[in-house]
Amino acid sequence: MNNIINKIKNLTFEDVNKNLILLALLALIYRLGNFYNTFIPKPFEIIVLLIVLLVIVDIFKNNKIKEFFFSIPRDIKIAFICLVFSVLLGWGVSILKGIPYTFNALLEFGAFIFSLSIFLLILIYTRNDKNYVKIYFYALLLPAVYGIFVFFPKAVYYLSLGNAGTFLGLTMNPNIISKILLIPAFFFITYSLFKSENKWLRVRYIAVSFSLVSLLFWTASRGGLISLLFASIFIWLVFSFNNFNWKKLFYSGLLIFVILAVGFALTPNTGKQRVFLRILYPAGSDASSYLAIKDKSVGYVVDKFINDRADSPVFINPERETRFQIWPFYFRQVWINPLGIGPNTHFSFNLRDYNGEYINSGPHNTLLQIWLWGGLLGILSFLYIFISAFKNLFIKLKSDFNPFTLALLGALFAVSISIMFDDSLGFFWFFIILALALRYENTTS
Repeated sequence: MNNIINKIKNLTFEDVNKNLILLALLALIYRLGNFYNTFIPKPFEIIVLLIVLLVIVDIFKNNKIKEFFFSIPRDIKIAFICLVFSVLLGWGVSILKGIPYTFNALLEFGAFIFSLSIFLLILIYTRNDKNYVKIYFYALLLPAVYGIFVFFPKAVYYLSLGNAGTFLGLTMNPNIISKILLIPAFFFITYSLFKSENKWLRVRYIAVSFSLVSLLFWTASRGGLISLLFASIFIWLVFSFNNFNWKKLFYSGLLIFVILAVGFALTPNTGKQRVFLRILYPAGSDASSYLAIKDKSVGYVVDKFINDRADSPVFINPERETRFQIWPFYFRQVWINPLGIGPNTHFSFNLRDYNGEYINSGPHNTLLQIWLWGGLLGILSFLYIFISAFKNLFIKLKSDFNPFTLALLGALFAVSISIMFDDSLGFFWFFIILALALRYENTTS
């Protein structure tokens, strides 16, 4: 007991903060509640705020400002400063233009600050111990525990982890939970591709992959499913073209296809039905047509789609998908505002969906979002950091092609696809993966 007390007494600010970051990442599994309505912060934000305060104390007490400042790669540091400056400049421009701000816009900016904070904290506290890159990545695999609910679907509704036939976990938001699940999904899918001396270990990787893919289908998030598809193809090609041969290409592709197919087969019927509804009757569909089939079986939904072409939305009439109206609008705005307008991406504009309802939404695309916030400087700074993360992982794979590096690359690619369908500057997981990808080094080489 005395040894434990002595160890605690001897902990430095750095030791404490490293472990608090780990605790914060584990706390990300809980995202229930809406701060806009309750004003109650979630555990992650509370812990990150505590870490920031401890960092400030450490800087002044131990004179660490130079050490922390120079621990971040010079090019990333410059790009980061330019990114922050561009958003603040855009905010100033919007004030001069008299653009009104909503409380929701300020909350979005606050979430963005937390994203930048955890990004910097990970870069700083992995500078001397690269093993923490792996430790922090493993912490993001915690949502894999949700996989057990694939086999006990009724427990999801008993524990209030789902709603209206979809799995939501401790988020109550299908878009968020789908992005979260992509990270462990591609960790286990990637490890399933590599041969292991312990065959049963590989079987377990495949089994967990089945359950996570099933959960992704169960969330019925179109962005999540598109990310799953494209990232699966990406991982398959990267894996296959390393020491390429046709047998490897075929068998790895077959394994990934089996994982996706079995995952869908394991999805509860309510989840399958929601997937088809989300695909065949997306946002902007005829409301009366949708309401008539929302509680019908998968077979009924598909049969109605085939036999009633007039109500077939996005495939026959793509203009019914509201994103196809939102994206062009915001694309025009970024050209009109080359310096950006700061954190204001929820304009009240005269756009109506297929049902005649007003659309009052953000750009539903993170690149458009940062472009509008920070203008040309903002998007270029963001893209430099983004591309640098991919570049680092490809360089590491070239020197040592191992499952962890490929899993990190797959997770980064998957969440990068998913943020193209939402305003995700407040999606902490993306910035965490981005920081891990920038800092990662092969410890085995």
